[in-house]
Amino acid sequence: SQISAEVRVLMSSPEERMAAHGLKAEDFNFSGSQISADEKTKAQKIIDAALKLPDNRQCADCTSMGPRWASVNLGIFMCLECSGIHRRLGVHISKVKSVNLDGWKIKWAQWMKDNGNKKSNEYWQSNTPRNWKFPDPPNTNSAALEDFIRAKYERKEWIHIGPPRAIKADAGSETKAKQEEEDRKLAVKLQQQLNVEPSRAIAAPAAVKPAPAPAAPAPKAPATVDLLGDIFSEPATHAPPAGGGGGGG
Repeated sequence: SQISAEVRVLMSSPEERMAAHGLKAEDFNFSGSQISADEKTKAQKIIDAALKLPDNRQCADCTSMGPRWASVNLGIFMCLECSGIHRRLGVHISKVKSVNLDGWKIKWAQWMKDNGNKKSNEYWQSNTPRNWKFPDPPNTNSAALEDFIRAKYERKEWIHIGPPRAIKADAGSETKAKQEEEDRKLAVKLQQQLNVEPSRAIAAPAAVKPAPAPAAPAPKAPATVDLLGDIFSEPATHAPPAGGGGGGG
């Protein structure tokens, strides 16, 4: 089923995108020392490829070039200064790892590559005011940068509030079928909220009522006959005949 663009959200939450990869935040608590050397090597190649993507060449928060740190549960790459602020947010918000000093599992690295800074910022910064001035490393002090990051991830000031967009995952037929079913349920729910019947066609225009016929004119009152008029009226005055009387001569 399809959901119209008007009722779709630009980006689903990190938790929903992680779920599409078979991950949850608790999975990142796994110690890097328990990862085999072979898996670390393969995962590092994926991380290196992710860092070469245009969207990941800058810090997700302050746009400094060459990020070497990552928040694995948020799926973003960031600079050293921003990574320190993320650590102060607490692991319940952001789990920080080095891109090359810590051990990575392959599925963590693939998640980072598939998500990245652009998709993350489409969610966390989707409702920033027009002409918003983002942190500029040379001109932004540490206190202002930390306030920005806390507003973004801790206070969630700029996320879109609304139903999530259906997740587009490259998964097997079972996962796709589940997503289609969730799409269908979401579509029905949204249609109910909008008071639109799912199978209702465009309503026919209401029939036009004929204009009422003009009212018939009122009958004229009968003429009144004055039976005494001739009696009391003055007699008519007769003019003398034309020409003078006869004269002899």
